[in-house]
Amino acid sequence: MARAYNDRVKPKNFQVGDLVLRRADILKPVAKLDPKWEGPYKVVEIVKAGTYRLQNVDGKILPRPWNVANLKKFYA
Repeated sequence: MARAYNDRVKPKNFQVGDLVLRRADILKPVAKLDPKWEGPYKVVEIVKAGTYRLQNVDGKILPRPWNVANLKKFYA
């Protein structure tokens, strides 16, 4: 069963310069109708596999790296 699931799941990998959305409920709880994702943010550094440093649209780099489980690609 696990092998069948793992065959379908594709790993998420981002490159430097990609635009991503960040999960909003990580730092503070969100209400039922609040947006679940914040962003877009630009990937400025790959800290290690699956961990990324982000920059907002104003050019400010976020204070800590973010795990790939809390990010998704932004399509504009």
